[in-house]
Amino acid sequence: MLMAYVASAHAGDVRKTAEATMLVTGSIEVMPDGTVHDYSIDRPEKIPPLVLDLIKNNVPNWKFRRDDHLEAIFKAKMNLRIVAKRVDDQHDSITISSASFGDADAAHTDQVSAKNPRLPHYPLDAIKARVSGTVFLSMRVGRTGQVENIAIEQVNLNMYGNDAQMRHYREVLGDAALDALKTWTFNLPTTGKHVTDPYWDVRMPVAFDLNVLGQSAEDTYGKWKTYIPGPRESIPWAKSSKLSSSSDAIPEGSVSQVDQPLQLMTALDGA
Repeated sequence: MLMAYVASAHAGDVRKTAEATMLVTGSIEVMPDGTVHDYSIDRPEKIPPLVLDLIKNNVPNWKFRRDDHLEAIFKAKMNLRIVAKRVDDQHDSITISSASFGDADAAHTDQVSAKNPRLPHYPLDAIKARVSGTVFLSMRVGRTGQVENIAIEQVNLNMYGNDAQMRHYREVLGDAALDALKTWTFNLPTTGKHVTDPYWDVRMPVAFDLNVLGQSAEDTYGKWKTYIPGPRESIPWAKSSKLSSSSDAIPEGSVSQVDQPLQLMTALDGA
């Protein structure tokens, strides 16, 4: 059985790359000129004050490009991935590492959604080793509702091991997610501006977690989760990445279209 840590020099090097993360959700209002009018955070009483201060010091300085061309305030759903890293034995850094945005007023029929999804099988190998992790997937959905292309962007794990062990469990969880989602079919938009698109690029995180059985998603909101980040892979068919577009800023289990009405033009630190 693979333990949470492995007593080897290589595993020690891996452990130094550990990060702590949380996903903070809320909403944001953007003026016609792309500046931020206001924002709000869901259940702020559950969010650590340090994180609230980080958001307060950065989000108001953001500048967006809007593609709606309307002279009105645009309200969007906002997801922020917060990451804390150890700098040295006495200091940590905390950043907004990524963000995603979606039209708060969009109808369900404006978006791609999963049709009768089949949940991935949790690999027995990973269960025996008590390995949890999250697989971030990128997919292209065609006009038949079938998955035309699918690839893994990143796999983050909850365990420490040597390079071979980490690579093995990333492949195990990644293959399980791929095998399930490549067979999915999707409901296509029937309203909205993307209804005639030739295809839809979407992203989805798939969580394999042995520790959340019987718990609701709210139990972990506002709490740090430690993990070892995997390497980010480029997606050959994907459009050019935007500052505001990142797969790890999407709530677990949700499908997010890459094309969104807001694109963040400034850096996440507000500069």
